[in-house]
Amino acid sequence: MKPLQSIFIVDDDPIHQQITEIMLERLRIADKVSKFSDAQDVLDHIRLNAADPSGLPDLILLDLNMPVMDGWEFLEVFAELRYQLSKPVRIYVLTSSIDERDRQRVDQFDFVSGYLTKPLTNDIIMALLP
Repeated sequence: MKPLQSIFIVDDDPIHQQITEIMLERLRIADKVSKFSDAQDVLDHIRLNAADPSGLPDLILLDLNMPVMDGWEFLEVFAELRYQLSKPVRIYVLTSSIDERDRQRVDQFDFVSGYLTKPLTNDIIMALLP
């Protein structure tokens, strides 16, 4: 299996970021893993690199509950921004929430590829490959 070029982890919890990064690197699922604690920083990066496919992630693992800009706000903005991107970016919500209402709300964003609950497992990570 060919690894993805780039994965963004968007989560305000540095411990979760580190664990996810280690798991992704051990499984060699991506050439590059970038971590972000603020969803606004990710949007800024995406806007800056919209025309450059090499600057965009193949996949984003997005936490829902974060301060400043949460995952919901990110999804609302990304819904419009995605049409300006030079390549498709897959988004997986990665959350500790087991609330069925969150899952149903995520389903309203047709561009979200999946709803994953923490903690990740090796099998779930491998299923992220296209």
